[in-house]
Amino acid sequence: MRALSALPLGDDVLDRIFTFCPTFTTLHSLMLVSKAFYTVYQTHPRSITRAVAYNIVGPALPQALRAIRYPYGDDEDRLVDREYHKEDADTMATTCPEEHEVSVITAKEKIELQENAQVVQNLEDVYSLIEKDRTSATSVLTAEESWRFRRAMYRIMLYCRLFPGDRYTLDEIEDLEEEGIQQIQKQRTAVLAEYATDELMQLYAVVRFLCGILEHVIGDEELAPGLVYLFLSLGPDSILHAYEDRNYDLLEDLLGYSILEDDSDSALYKGYFSIPLNNIWTARNVTAPPKDDEPATKYILDEIIGANDTCSQCPTPGELKLITSANWHRVDLEPTTLLKSRLKHTHSIVQPFDQVVDKLRLEHAAATRAENKRLHLGLDFDDDNDGDDDDMADFLPPHIARLLPTPLSSLLPHHMPLSSSLLPLPANANAHTPLSISLDFTNDPTRTSPAPFYAAVFATPKPSAWAAWTQDKSYCQSCFKRFLEENVWRWYLREKIEGGWTPPEDCWYGYDCKTMVHKQAHAEGRNHLCVPTRGDGR
Repeated sequence: MRALSALPLGDDVLDRIFTFCPTFTTLHSLMLVSKAFYTVYQTHPRSITRAVAYNIVGPALPQALRAIRYPYGDDEDRLVDREYHKEDADTMATTCPEEHEVSVITAKEKIELQENAQVVQNLEDVYSLIEKDRTSATSVLTAEESWRFRRAMYRIMLYCRLFPGDRYTLDEIEDLEEEGIQQIQKQRTAVLAEYATDELMQLYAVVRFLCGILEHVIGDEELAPGLVYLFLSLGPDSILHAYEDRNYDLLEDLLGYSILEDDSDSALYKGYFSIPLNNIWTARNVTAPPKDDEPATKYILDEIIGANDTCSQCPTPGELKLITSANWHRVDLEPTTLLKSRLKHTHSIVQPFDQVVDKLRLEHAAATRAENKRLHLGLDFDDDNDGDDDDMADFLPPHIARLLPTPLSSLLPHHMPLSSSLLPLPANANAHTPLSISLDFTNDPTRTSPAPFYAAVFATPKPSAWAAWTQDKSYCQSCFKRFLEENVWRWYLREKIEGGWTPPEDCWYGYDCKTMVHKQAHAEGRNHLCVPTRGDGR
């Protein structure tokens, strides 16, 4: 059947087109294309909306819906009545079960689904980079692996919303009697006990991953053990933000009190996941998953890419810890420390060097913001300039991209352009920036990623001895640092010359010169960005 329309397409084709919408914004835009599209949507609103929700979330949609639909109580209730520990454990566990049937998805739920899906996608990207493939900043998990990860992450999201770390003040935590804490532990156990054992193993593996992220953010080995589970209770979205900022101030702000005020190891959050999980392992008489010093990735991943790889320049086995352009954020090095020999100790060298590095950083940040704006205002799907829109798949979730015909325009009427209104970015556009440019240089959240700096050094012409050292290869930390120390000064020299600087006569002792360190006139009167031609740097 065909609706009354000039479109040369039947209703079944229009319905099929709707099911490929990657976001609800796309869906709403498509509804406004013509009366025919609108009529088809009005005929099948539930099934079309469900299909788009599946496109956004993937097969973990039942878990994603439960995470947003569970009747947690509104904010006012949470402020007035905090006696959650008195609620029946079994009732909490079975309320709002995971729903697999088609149901109405409200406008508010659509927004929450998209926001949570972006959080889970970004966390999957991080997980994939750390645990699956060190060479890709975006997830390369298989469909099955991705489903395991996302299903577990949404269940963790639900759990953290049921038992949030910001529910009680410090005084209220102290006032909770042992009986109240035991009841909360019973509630937590009941909620997790609803899941099959193998799915709990997957949840455990993702919890381990989130704990690893928090340990990295906290940094302090003495503080980390007491804070990880407390911060874990704030949920995946908060953990992601802290990871991207490389700072746990946000988490402390969400708690509503300074962690330094709490000098006790709170029984309420100690063993936040481990205690209820251990209760379940014991009750089911199953072997507990590996200890914290053993890998848990086997419950999520079927294969690890590059598990037996070594450094491209030495026989050092690095596996997933090897450094590639996709994981440069792991190398926490101050650019100044990479200057060759005594250059790093010379003020007249270091100060302008820092300025050039900052200029590169700011230019890259500005370019990133401009690109985000371009993506938000209008997408160019023909990235390879071949006149085709096949590159649209790069902008879609993997489980959708693999289903698309090529080109996508073959699905659409000839007069319908692929426009910016179809694929707008969410408000937090930073979520779409690649991992290698969204992570910070150091724990200082005002600094940006080292990726542009490292890329610039690799792109600088190098002597033949370093010609084979390219950014597409893998390096151990020692080799990576050695390369930078030998070539950062060359990059800086090139930057200065391109900026209009005319080098004075080379100093015989080049970057090894001792005099330049304590005599500014000599440091500025000779070029020390050069290889020594004499002696020991006198």
